[in-house]
Amino acid sequence: MANTDAAPASQAAADDHKEQAIQELPVNLIGLVLALPGTSYFSNYEVFVARRRTSKDETVLIKLVYEFLPYQRRLSDFDLKNTKVYKLTVVRDATCDETLAQMLRPQIDESHPGKQYTIDPAVLGPNDPNSVLACYRTTADEFRKSVSKTR
Repeated sequence: MANTDAAPASQAAADDHKEQAIQELPVNLIGLVLALPGTSYFSNYEVFVARRRTSKDETVLIKLVYEFLPYQRRLSDFDLKNTKVYKLTVVRDATCDETLAQMLRPQIDESHPGKQYTIDPAVLGPNDPNSVLACYRTTADEFRKSVSKTR
């Protein structure tokens, strides 16, 4: 006889894991690393180096992937020159973790021409270029919600 309680239990575990993956992080955007040309049919994304506050006096660098639809604003279109900290809802995605050196290395890929940006090394501080940056994903909708909360 089959155990019919196994499916609901596994679904509950999956839902619990998904719920844990969604976090609210205080994030300060340092700079844009990659922006591919936008499409008019599919979602687009930009990649940023950001500083995540872990405690009152401690921060770590992270990789932030900002996903947006063709009718939404790019994050790079906002004035990011100030040192504002945004409390963003993000999802941790270990599949896109990368070292700082990999992120800042110029990408030459003719099939996906995009803009590669340089970030002033002084802004990054004494971070090891071989340290792996945890990757987090957010969306244009989540950024809009965060900005509206801070006003």
